[in-house]
Amino acid sequence: MPNTIYTSVLFSKAPKYLLEKRNQIIMVLFVSIFAIVFINIFKPFSSDQWITAKGFTATMYFVWSSFLVLLGMIVVAISRVIMYKYSLKPTHKITNIKYIIWIFVELLLLAGAFTILAIITTRRGNIILNSYDPLIIYIQALKNTAFILFVPYLISILYFSYKEKTAKLKELMNENIGFKGSSLISFRDERGVLQLSVAKENLLYIESADNYICIWYMKNEMLKKQLLRITMKEICEQLADTNLVRCHRSYIVNLDLVKVMRREKENMFLELGVPNIKEIPISKTYGEQVLRRLMPIDR
Repeated sequence: MPNTIYTSVLFSKAPKYLLEKRNQIIMVLFVSIFAIVFINIFKPFSSDQWITAKGFTATMYFVWSSFLVLLGMIVVAISRVIMYKYSLKPTHKITNIKYIIWIFVELLLLAGAFTILAIITTRRGNIILNSYDPLIIYIQALKNTAFILFVPYLISILYFSYKEKTAKLKELMNENIGFKGSSLISFRDERGVLQLSVAKENLLYIESADNYICIWYMKNEMLKKQLLRITMKEICEQLADTNLVRCHRSYIVNLDLVKVMRREKENMFLELGVPNIKEIPISKTYGEQVLRRLMPIDR
C-alpha cells in the first residue's frame, strides 16, 4: 500500500506553482543570491585557496565566485525556459518524477559547465585542484553543486507551496463571505482536491477548455473565472444533484439564472440576464434535457 501511494505521488502532475513563469524567475534569482552569499561567507571546499594568482583579494574572490554563480544560473535559466515552454503544451505533462529528474539533469549540466571552466583555468595555471583528472573534477563539481543548491532549491519549493496554499485558503474564505444561508456548490479538480466553492445563485456557467474547465461566477458584482483541470464529463458527475445542466458539448449552465430561451432559425440560445455575459448555445444533443428541466411537464 505505501508503495502504491508513493508511485501515485511521483507520477501525478507536478504542482502548478512549480511551473509558473513568475515563480521560475524568483527561484533562479533567489538561488543565485543564496549561492553568492553562501560561497563568500563560508568559502566551502576551501575554494578561497584554489586561486594561485598573487594579490588575490576578497573583492576579487567575490567577483570570481559571482562569475561562477552567474555561469551556473545561465544554465538553470535556459533549463527553466525550456521547462516552461514544454509545460504549456497540452500533450506534455510534467509529473513530480519528471520534475525531480529535470533538476538532476540541471545539476549534471552545471557540473559539466564548472568542470570545463576548471580545466581551462587550470591549464592557465591560475587554479589548483586536488586532481586534474576530468572525471574526478566532474564528480567533485557535481557534489559541490548539489551541496550548495540543495538548500535554496528546497526553500524555494517550500515557499511556493506555502504561498499557494495560503492563497487558496484566502480565496476559499473570500468566496464564502456572504454565502451563509445559501447553498454552496463545490468544485474539485481531477485529483479530488477542493479548489472552489461558490453560492449557487452566483454561479453562471461552465465552459470547456481542452482538459480544463473555466468556471464563470459573480463576486461582489464583478465577473470572475476560475480555471480547473478536469473534464466536462467528470464535472457533470460532480454536479449531478444540482440545477447546473449540460446544454452543449462545451457548456454547462445554471438553469436557475436563465432569463430568456431564444430560438434563431435552427439554433437555440440561453440568456442569463447578466451584463457582459454572452449567450449560451444549446446543441441538439442536449436540447431535450434542457427543455425538460426548464419546462417540466406535470403529469
